Amino acid sequence: MKLFDIDVLKLIELLDKAKGNVYLVTDDGDKLNLKSKLSQLYGVRSLLEKAKNSTISAELKVENPEDEVMFINYMMSK
Repeated sequence: MKLFDIDVLKLIELLDKAKGNVYLVTDDGDKLNLKSKLSQLYGVRSLLEKAKNSTISAELKVENPEDEVMFINYMMSK
């Protein structure tokens, strides 16, 4: 699922609740497992850096179907 207009704190809260692996995949080919706090920090920094240039384009890949529903519900509630 593509990321648009995300609330970083809410995203991290959802990542903490996720049971399976969640990956951030960028157009550059980077794939970060966001279950790792270090990867979360790097991924958020990377997203914010690219937002300055308006070239932000990232996608979440979710392994667990229950987690996918959780993220979809969040995206749809905005």
